[in-house]
Amino acid sequence: MEKRFDFVMIGPPGAGKGTQRELLQNKYNLETVVTGDLIRELRAKAVDGDQLAIEIKKRYDQGIPQPDDVVIEAVRRKLSSLDLSRGVIFDAFPLSLAQAEGLEDLVKEFNLPKPIVFYVDITENESVERLSKRKLCSQCKRVFYPLSPNYDSNKCDVCGIELITRPDDKPEVVRRRYRQYLERMQALKQFYYEKGCLLRINGEQTVEDVFSEINDRLNDFLMRSK
Repeated sequence: MEKRFDFVMIGPPGAGKGTQRELLQNKYNLETVVTGDLIRELRAKAVDGDQLAIEIKKRYDQGIPQPDDVVIEAVRRKLSSLDLSRGVIFDAFPLSLAQAEGLEDLVKEFNLPKPIVFYVDITENESVERLSKRKLCSQCKRVFYPLSPNYDSNKCDVCGIELITRPDDKPEVVRRRYRQYLERMQALKQFYYEKGCLLRINGEQTVEDVFSEINDRLNDFLMRSK
């Protein structure tokens, strides 16, 4: 691409956002902001006496979601440490209307391009089907699906340790998470739809076909924006 762009990747549990984010990141040499990773990084800094990190650790350890203002401040700190000239892709941020408005402020503060938002969509049944079968390496956090190498051997091909199943990947839990996610996304999707930057992607395809659709929709969007 001749100029840099910033992207936002959102979608229901199991939609494959992380996989598509990595593909976009590699193709366009983007910096990344992954909310979950960012919160865990800051949690580890609590021992240094960082007040924000201490607050994050306290909520994290109690299983309490981080408030919108804390997430926004964590993202602001991360942005200040990145090479923003490369472009940035946000994974699982924003996740609420308040966070989207916070991102608007960060765009102005750091003089970023307005983000292009990919909503990778899958049905509730597909979400359950995918997540109920996935396994996780507890050390490197890689995710394995039935077609992934080493899935059947039940060992991570990088760490060599046994794969685990997350408690929140039980079908009844996945359904609850999916429905809660849709409720949270309604206002956010409308927000970006009205801005004309929301691109819906059919996530119920192969990884390669989803990525192909993302690139096709992106090219169409850029042509219309000229």
